[in-house]
Amino acid sequence: MSASADDRAAGTRAAGRWLLDQAHLARGAMAATVGAGLADALLVVVQALLIAWVIDQAVIHQVALSELTGALALLAAVFLARAGATWGRAAAGARAGWIITAAVRRRLYRHLADLGPVRLQAHHSGSVASALVEQVEALEGYYAHYLPQMVLAVTAPVLFIAIVAAVDLLAGLLLLIAAPLVPLFMALVGMGAARLSRRQQQSLARISAHFLDRLRGLATLRIFRATAAAAEAVEAAAEEYRRRSMSVLRVAFLSSAALELIAAISIALVAIYVGFSLLGYLHFGPGPELGLFAGLFILLLAPEVFFPLRRLAQHYHDRAAAVGAGAEILQLLDEPLPPARVSEGQPVAPVQRDARTDLPVPRPAPVRFEQVVVDFPGAAAAALDGLELSIPAGQRVVISGPSGAGKSTLLHLAAGFLQPDGGAVTVGGAAPAAGQAAWVGQRPWLFHGSVRENLQLADPQADDPRLWAALRHADLDAVIAALPQGLDTPLGEDAHGLSGGQASRLALARALLSGAPLLLLDEPTAGLDPDSRERVLAAVARLADGRRTVLMVAHDRDTHDWGDRHLVIAAGRCVEDRHA
Repeated sequence: MSASADDRAAGTRAAGRWLLDQAHLARGAMAATVGAGLADALLVVVQALLIAWVIDQAVIHQVALSELTGALALLAAVFLARAGATWGRAAAGARAGWIITAAVRRRLYRHLADLGPVRLQAHHSGSVASALVEQVEALEGYYAHYLPQMVLAVTAPVLFIAIVAAVDLLAGLLLLIAAPLVPLFMALVGMGAARLSRRQQQSLARISAHFLDRLRGLATLRIFRATAAAAEAVEAAAEEYRRRSMSVLRVAFLSSAALELIAAISIALVAIYVGFSLLGYLHFGPGPELGLFAGLFILLLAPEVFFPLRRLAQHYHDRAAAVGAGAEILQLLDEPLPPARVSEGQPVAPVQRDARTDLPVPRPAPVRFEQVVVDFPGAAAAALDGLELSIPAGQRVVISGPSGAGKSTLLHLAAGFLQPDGGAVTVGGAAPAAGQAAWVGQRPWLFHGSVRENLQLADPQADDPRLWAALRHADLDAVIAALPQGLDTPLGEDAHGLSGGQASRLALARALLSGAPLLLLDEPTAGLDPDSRERVLAAVARLADGRRTVLMVAHDRDTHDWGDRHLVIAAGRCVEDRHA
């Protein structure tokens, strides 16, 4: 077996163990699912007894049906009870699946949030989105159907075989010999199904990433007249996913057909034995003593021995899909977190509020880099190499330097997105923590939603007066007031509906509402016209106003003299430090 095959097999085993470990999250719901299934199995025995007794009384003992109304009423009650048990089992299974998938999705999301945007750059956003949505959803069937059925597939057939053996030992032995063939064949087929399902999940992640890339780059594709080629590529990826899905379905249908064949042959053998016994053709074993009541009871229970196994086979593809999805989810969960990751629950010191505007008035925080080293794997040189830098509270610092010099890495460290490989970074005398820094990049991310919703992301309790005050400080209140619905005007994804400068100022207003004492700006004026650039810089100046420490990366030479201090970073070191 090749190394890659060994890795895949190890990944499948690890995913199987991880799936079982998650079952404790919904222990009560899963116990209720199994309990409802066992209740249904007991009701099946009662149902078979009643049917066999009624027919035996009517045919052999010539009892009138009017005298059997009590038994028939009890049989009707059993049918209703079985319907209730089936409903309870489905409801409990659905709840178990919902509880576990919701918990896994929360854990995965928090893990991705703790990894931060820098470490997530190694994973395509389409693949990450697929893991959070489709692959987590693929786990539901495993807990709602397969895992409870696996317990029932062991207990219910044993119960039925024991009861049949108590009535007729030879019939019980026939069923005991045939029943183990079903799980044996399922295991053989299942190994191939799990492998194919994992490839299907990987194909789904690839097609999600591929399609997202083409959607985001649609303008570029149209400019270079590559839309037809892109459409063909998407079609080819979809065709690959279809082929892999059909491969999984073929294996599922093959296993179902084989199990049906085994069950049919086994039931036929029991039926032949019971028929020959009733006809008097057998003169050995318990056959000669077998009567209509016992024979009919055995024939009614024989299919039920295989029904839990057949049902397990029907849900076996749920296991295969869950193992494939679990392996992909584990790849993200196994991504190591930084040694001292930022905690969303870390307390943030309360800030004062301006009596006139109700906006937060934070206390500016000093920032210090002490012999900081950051070395990305595979990079030719360290991104930062022994950086020593001290920035007093409230200072406005402009950072420039050639591409790849380490400017963005410096901001990522101050935000807590990265942990240094050597040295230490402190904000306000402590490690960077959530709520200490606000970030505005070249293309600030605005979510698909209203202006109000994007602003309240920083302050969910902000009322309209506070929102308008933040917009006035960002020199954007007139623009928002002119929109059709004002604060409730919907924005498209990635700030669609606003110009670049307006999007930057809206992001600044959001940063103002956050009350963060440190403002990190990654080329906020890049690509803006002179008027928009001046408006953004003026808004930043009002936002700082001695109340915030500002670190701004800027290539534009006209911006270098904007701050109180200008730093030049080259080869991971500060090569120039000029004060205004």
